[in-house]
Amino acid sequence: MNSRTPLLLVLFLLVPCLAAAEGAWEGAHYDKRAITNASSAFRAVGTSLQNSYLPLEREVSRTDSLLAELDLNLALTQGAVDAAHHKLWTARLNERSGVFGPEFEAIQAHIGSMETVFMNAFEGSLVRALASLKAEGVDARPCDAPSGGLEAMQPGFSKTSSGCPGEDVSVRIAALWDKDAELKATLETAISSPWPAMTSYREQSVSVAMGKHPASDNWLSPANVAAAIPEAAELIDAVDRMADAARKDLRAAYQALDPESKSYKDQTNMVREKARGVRLFAEDAKASVGKELWVSLTRARRKAKKAGWDDVVVCLNPGGWGGCEGADRGDEVAAVITGDKRLQKALAKLLRELVPPDVSVP
Repeated sequence: MNSRTPLLLVLFLLVPCLAAAEGAWEGAHYDKRAITNASSAFRAVGTSLQNSYLPLEREVSRTDSLLAELDLNLALTQGAVDAAHHKLWTARLNERSGVFGPEFEAIQAHIGSMETVFMNAFEGSLVRALASLKAEGVDARPCDAPSGGLEAMQPGFSKTSSGCPGEDVSVRIAALWDKDAELKATLETAISSPWPAMTSYREQSVSVAMGKHPASDNWLSPANVAAAIPEAAELIDAVDRMADAARKDLRAAYQALDPESKSYKDQTNMVREKARGVRLFAEDAKASVGKELWVSLTRARRKAKKAGWDDVVVCLNPGGWGGCEGADRGDEVAAVITGDKRLQKALAKLLRELVPPDVSVP
């Protein structure tokens, strides 16, 4: 369901047409795309779906992105911040991820249900419209003829604007759709059905102490600072690519296992263990990135006293969920440590030495 090709239109166009006549066809024809373009009932459904679904789709995407941001914040600060707060936010990440999964699945199930209802409703209305036209002596078939070539040379072919033989009754069918009481009732019931909700978390938190530096009003977002350092962003991207490739290989290995094999249970347990290893690989690699960032931050604090952020600490709460109380000094920190040659060298070394996790399953 997007601005280029409405999902509802795609679904309707995929519904099999009634069988076309053998050989040349001299009767009327229709084109599904032309019907949908002319039908106010179809357009109304598309508008309603956009108004109700698109905001929810944005919220789903936003929540997924913020969960990923929180996950990265935690990975980058592993061992570098107050352990109790790190544990608290890890628990929040697990809880929120656990809520997000079922909510996302519920939304997908609702979409699937609506797809079926709408597709059947419009196809049923098409059948009724064709029967109504046939009662008037108009036998219409699907428009599937090309606009030229050998087809156009057959007897009975009269080229219309659509390139199909006979009268184009697409607009007449659209008008019948718009007057179809059964279609209208079905659409109204489907459109009025409530969408599943997506839980939102919007509240400011407090910053988290780093070593000898207590929580303060000056803070930075670990994920945002890492994204602003080219070498850090490149390294994190490489870690994610390796982890994704490893998970893909594990899924393929698991699907290839023989449930009847004596070693199936041991192999299944090994797949699970390897999956945990992939997770640890990603967390540890990102923690190494964070370690270098915070070492660089320690060096930068000497220069930051005059700028007023030498006491900066981290905020684990993503900005989209309110961030932390005080001032976000992340841009100022990033502007300083981006030019840290020792940081650049350390991150480049980590990238060179990065080794994908072992996911082989004997």
